[in-house]
Amino acid sequence: MEASAIIAILMASGSVLTGFITTCFHSMSLSRCKNIDCFCFKCDRNVLSEETYRAEQVESREAEVEVN
Repeated sequence: MEASAIIAILMASGSVLTGFITTCFHSMSLSRCKNIDCFCFKCDRNVLSEETYRAEQVESREAEVEVN
């Protein structure tokens, strides 16, 4: 296998892994749960206030509109 093919496979794998981790943590940040248990990661956290939760939803929608 050529070096360029190995590099391409590693880059694609890294992108997929990064996307999965980002999605997982973003979902947890918007979660209303106090106890989070994800694979080997466990935590007790303060739940976002309703006001903060709505503000983050508006921000993410605005960011999607700007991208499109």
